Amino acid sequence: MKTRILSIAIMASAAFIIGCGQTSTETTSEEVTMMSVDEMKSPTTLAVKIEGMSCPAGCAGPIAKDCGKLAGMGKSEVNFEEGMGYFTFDASLLSQEDILKCISSTNGGGIYTGTVVNDNAEVETDKATTEEAVREIEQEHEAHS
Repeated sequence: MKTRILSIAIMASAAFIIGCGQTSTETTSEEVTMMSVDEMKSPTTLAVKIEGMSCPAGCAGPIAKDCGKLAGMGKSEVNFEEGMGYFTFDASLLSQEDILKCISSTNGGGIYTGTVVNDNAEVETDKATTEEAVREIEQEHEAHS
Protein backbone atom coordinates (compact mmCIF):
# COMPACT_ATOMS: atom_id res chain seq x y z
CA MET A 1 0.00 0.00 0.00
CA LYS A 2 2.81 2.41 0.88
CA THR A 3 4.55 1.56 -2.39
CA ARG A 4 1.39 2.32 -4.38
CA ILE A 5 0.92 5.71 -2.66
CA LEU A 6 4.58 6.55 -3.20
CA SER A 7 4.31 5.60 -6.90
CA ILE A 8 1.25 7.81 -7.35
CA ALA A 9 2.97 10.72 -5.58
CA ILE A 10 6.06 10.39 -7.78
CA MET A 11 3.97 10.24 -10.97
CA ALA A 12 1.93 13.28 -9.95
CA SER A 13 5.09 15.22 -9.12
CA ALA A 14 6.70 14.27 -12.42
CA ALA A 15 3.60 15.34 -14.36
CA PHE A 16 3.59 18.71 -12.61
CA ILE A 17 7.30 19.30 -13.18
CA ILE A 18 7.12 18.29 -16.84
CA GLY A 19 3.99 20.37 -17.46
CA CYS A 20 5.34 23.46 -15.74
CA GLY A 21 8.93 23.02 -16.82
CA GLN A 22 8.21 24.15 -20.36
CA THR A 23 9.92 27.50 -20.78
CA SER A 24 10.00 27.81 -24.57
CA THR A 25 7.32 30.52 -24.55
CA GLU A 26 7.78 33.53 -22.32
CA THR A 27 4.92 35.52 -23.84
CA THR A 28 1.83 33.66 -24.90
CA SER A 29 -0.91 34.97 -27.12
CA GLU A 30 -3.61 32.75 -28.44
CA GLU A 31 -5.12 33.35 -31.84
CA VAL A 32 -8.82 32.98 -31.22
CA THR A 33 -11.56 34.79 -33.11
CA MET A 34 -10.97 38.20 -31.59
CA MET A 35 -12.26 41.58 -32.57
CA SER A 36 -10.24 43.98 -34.65
CA VAL A 37 -9.54 47.24 -32.85
CA ASP A 38 -11.12 49.04 -35.80
CA GLU A 39 -14.40 47.17 -35.11
CA MET A 40 -14.52 48.26 -31.46
CA LYS A 41 -16.70 51.09 -30.19
CA SER A 42 -14.49 51.78 -27.15
CA PRO A 43 -11.07 50.14 -27.61
CA THR A 44 -9.07 50.04 -24.38
CA THR A 45 -5.80 48.41 -23.35
CA LEU A 46 -5.46 47.07 -19.83
CA ALA A 47 -2.26 45.98 -18.07
CA VAL A 48 -2.74 43.49 -15.23
CA LYS A 49 -0.19 42.18 -12.73
CA ILE A 50 -0.93 38.44 -12.41
CA GLU A 51 0.07 36.63 -9.20
CA GLY A 52 0.17 32.85 -8.80
CA MET A 53 1.70 31.81 -12.13
CA SER A 54 4.34 29.09 -11.84
CA CYS A 55 5.07 28.37 -15.51
CA PRO A 56 4.56 29.82 -19.00
CA ALA A 57 2.87 26.83 -20.63
CA GLY A 58 0.50 25.72 -17.87
CA CYS A 59 -0.35 29.14 -16.45
CA ALA A 60 0.32 32.03 -18.84
CA GLY A 61 -0.96 30.12 -21.87
CA PRO A 62 -4.34 29.14 -20.42
CA ILE A 63 -4.91 32.65 -19.03
CA ALA A 64 -4.23 34.21 -22.45
CA LYS A 65 -6.41 31.60 -24.16
CA ASP A 66 -9.36 31.84 -21.75
CA CYS A 67 -9.38 35.64 -21.71
CA GLY A 68 -9.00 35.68 -25.50
CA LYS A 69 -12.33 33.89 -25.80
CA LEU A 70 -14.26 36.67 -24.04
CA ALA A 71 -16.71 38.51 -26.28
CA GLY A 72 -15.21 41.90 -27.08
CA MET A 73 -11.54 40.88 -26.65
CA GLY A 74 -9.15 42.13 -29.31
CA LYS A 75 -5.82 40.94 -27.93
CA SER A 76 -4.94 38.72 -24.99
CA GLU A 77 -1.25 38.43 -24.16
CA VAL A 78 0.36 37.14 -20.96
CA ASN A 79 4.07 37.57 -20.27
CA PHE A 80 5.16 34.99 -17.70
CA GLU A 81 8.60 36.54 -17.09
CA GLU A 82 7.05 39.91 -16.17
CA GLY A 83 4.03 38.38 -14.45
CA MET A 84 1.87 40.67 -16.58
CA GLY A 85 -1.15 40.36 -18.82
CA TYR A 86 -1.97 42.85 -21.58
CA PHE A 87 -5.50 42.93 -22.90
CA THR A 88 -7.03 45.08 -25.64
CA PHE A 89 -10.80 44.95 -25.56
CA ASP A 90 -14.00 46.80 -26.43
CA ALA A 91 -15.03 48.52 -23.18
CA SER A 92 -18.62 48.75 -24.47
CA LEU A 93 -18.84 44.92 -24.41
CA LEU A 94 -16.37 43.89 -21.72
CA SER A 95 -15.21 45.37 -18.43
CA GLN A 96 -11.94 45.10 -16.58
CA GLU A 97 -13.85 43.20 -13.88
CA ASP A 98 -14.75 40.59 -16.53
CA ILE A 99 -11.07 40.20 -17.38
CA LEU A 100 -10.04 39.93 -13.71
CA LYS A 101 -12.77 37.33 -13.16
CA CYS A 102 -11.54 35.34 -16.16
CA ILE A 103 -7.97 35.40 -14.82
CA SER A 104 -9.06 34.21 -11.37
CA SER A 105 -11.23 31.40 -12.78
CA THR A 106 -8.59 29.98 -15.16
CA ASN A 107 -7.43 26.40 -14.47
CA GLY A 108 -10.29 25.72 -12.09
CA GLY A 109 -10.07 29.00 -10.18
CA GLY A 110 -8.41 30.02 -6.95
CA ILE A 111 -4.86 30.00 -8.36
CA TYR A 112 -4.36 33.40 -9.98
CA THR A 113 -5.16 36.94 -8.94
CA GLY A 114 -4.99 39.99 -11.15
CA THR A 115 -4.37 43.59 -10.15
CA VAL A 116 -4.90 46.38 -12.65
CA VAL A 117 -1.66 48.30 -13.18
CA ASN A 118 -2.81 50.60 -15.96
CA ASP A 119 -6.25 51.02 -17.46
CA ASN A 120 -8.07 53.10 -20.03
CA ALA A 121 -5.15 53.40 -22.43
CA GLU A 122 -7.21 54.38 -25.44
CA VAL A 123 -6.41 52.71 -28.74
CA GLU A 124 -7.31 54.37 -32.04
CA THR A 125 -6.25 52.02 -34.81
CA ASP A 126 -5.46 48.37 -35.16
CA LYS A 127 -2.12 46.57 -34.81
CA ALA A 128 0.47 49.38 -34.70
CA THR A 129 -1.39 51.47 -32.11
CA THR A 130 -2.25 48.43 -29.99
CA GLU A 131 1.40 47.38 -29.91
CA GLU A 132 2.44 50.96 -29.11
CA ALA A 133 -0.06 51.14 -26.22
CA VAL A 134 1.16 47.80 -24.83
CA ARG A 135 4.81 48.99 -25.08
CA GLU A 136 3.88 52.22 -23.28
CA ILE A 137 2.22 50.28 -20.46
CA GLU A 138 5.21 47.92 -20.22
CA GLN A 139 7.59 50.90 -19.98
CA GLU A 140 5.47 52.50 -17.26
CA HIS A 141 5.41 49.21 -15.36
CA GLU A 142 9.22 48.87 -15.62
CA ALA A 143 9.68 52.44 -14.41
CA HIS A 144 7.59 51.68 -11.30
CA SER A 145 9.38 48.40 -10.59
